[in-house]
Amino acid sequence: MGIAPWKLTQRNAGHDKAPPKQHFYQDDEHFDYPEGQRPAFPGAPGFPSHPTGRRIVYAATSVLVGITGALGNSVVAANLPFLQGSLGLDISEVAWLPAAYLVTNAVTGCVLVKYRQEFGIRSFCMIFLTLQAVLITSHLFVHGLAGAIVVRAASGISASALTTLGVFYMLQAFTAEHRLRAVCLGLGIPQLSLPIAWLIPKDLLALGSWSGLYLLELGLSLAVLGIVSIVRLPPSVKSKTFEPLDLVSFALYATGFIMFGSAMGLGSYLWWTNVSWIGWFFAACLPCFTVFVWIEGRRKRPLIDVKWLSAGAFIRLAIFAVLCRFLQSEQTIGVMTMLRDFGLTNDDIRPLTCAILLGSALGLAAAALTISPSRLPYMVLASLLLVAAGAYIDTGVSVFTRAPELLFSQPLIAFAGTLFIGPLFIFGLGKVLAEGGTRLTSFIALFNATQSVGTLTGNAFTQTYLYHAQQYHLRAFAGQAERSAPEVAALLGTLSARYAPVIADPTLRSAEGVAALTQQISLYARVAGYIDVFTAISIAATAGAASLLAVLSVNSLRQYWSKLS
Repeated sequence: MGIAPWKLTQRNAGHDKAPPKQHFYQDDEHFDYPEGQRPAFPGAPGFPSHPTGRRIVYAATSVLVGITGALGNSVVAANLPFLQGSLGLDISEVAWLPAAYLVTNAVTGCVLVKYRQEFGIRSFCMIFLTLQAVLITSHLFVHGLAGAIVVRAASGISASALTTLGVFYMLQAFTAEHRLRAVCLGLGIPQLSLPIAWLIPKDLLALGSWSGLYLLELGLSLAVLGIVSIVRLPPSVKSKTFEPLDLVSFALYATGFIMFGSAMGLGSYLWWTNVSWIGWFFAACLPCFTVFVWIEGRRKRPLIDVKWLSAGAFIRLAIFAVLCRFLQSEQTIGVMTMLRDFGLTNDDIRPLTCAILLGSALGLAAAALTISPSRLPYMVLASLLLVAAGAYIDTGVSVFTRAPELLFSQPLIAFAGTLFIGPLFIFGLGKVLAEGGTRLTSFIALFNATQSVGTLTGNAFTQTYLYHAQQYHLRAFAGQAERSAPEVAALLGTLSARYAPVIADPTLRSAEGVAALTQQISLYARVAGYIDVFTAISIAATAGAASLLAVLSVNSLRQYWSKLS
């Protein structure tokens, strides 16, 4: 059957020659792991001793797997306006692409955990990576919105699988005393994909009606498929986990989340009250979730243990996880969209995106170096305070703001974005492991849902609030711009005079001047709307930090009084 993994680096005491090396593990091979090397729970790999060279290979594989899982969607999100025009879609149609990714990424996490537990990591790797490669290949020949949505949905499923694989590979790269750092790095590496996507020249992706995008995804998927075929994880302990009622529960959970995610993701594009199906979807998801909770609350072995997740610690974790993800919309939707309004593309702001990538990498490094069980809540607190500071700095933007003026605030927010995710996950995972790992599917479902809900609601809030703020300022500015006012008349004369070399008719020149003034007023109103959004996000981050500080203070007082008693 081969050599046990913990013996791969040991020399035979009675012989001069080392035992033959095994190049990869067999997932269906039984290993009697010794104490200290056993998997933490079914479906996870064991922790045999590895030589330094193999640990480096595992770490490099983790980086590639983590980036690949998230880069495809990040490239779509970073180039959404350009992708829209190339495919001949309106903005409400192309908005389905990130929404489909987020929904499937959220709902499939719990099922993938059970799949790994029952069928092993090897099957888990090969099936989902092959599925993604096949779908991307098919989309190279069949274009259209429906095909693009299917590919994004499949990418959401494979991204959930690859994020877990990235953590598993990183865990193999570190010794036991540094496993918290490994989890931080494994979870944080996919967060680097968005600034990397901003750095990719759009001309390369736009080849052949954006076939370059799918070629990039296909190449990465095939590379990962080949590498994980060779660089294999140690085998896991399997257990029978699926039950017939899981199908009913998952169908209700997935249907409810698909309706909620679709309505939330498209509401700010189609507008909440203009399309009837948005309201119907919000209404219909409630009975789905209600029946799902009713069924799961009465099962002995639930797919998602809703009673366990209703504890105060998990409710607080969910709130802060959603809030932290929500606040990141200040950068992804706020600042980057504002720069696009100024006529800049991703290629024009490379120094800023390099600074954001550096900030994200430094935040990831800081999280890995400082992580410890006692510091987890304080790291989340620091993340909230950094976002509050960065958003407050951005309230000083104007129509003349360009990328160089954002080189401090945006890396600060990027630093906070990779600082919080590891501690939040480790806090919940610690609760799972304390109870033997039996409720891992429940925690993964909660964590994935909070990340997707936070992103969807953050984007929806930012776009909706921006629209209302812009309309408010537009009415205010238009009311002040009376043509009879001397300052307005002088400005109209200046704007009209610009067209004198090309337009001889004074009436047409005046009309062009009025149009130019209207554009200026609209731009000033939009920038004022962005300032309102940044202010609101700064206030929300400050309120979140104050709430977390209050929770920590109450817990400290309880511990103090319990010691006294």
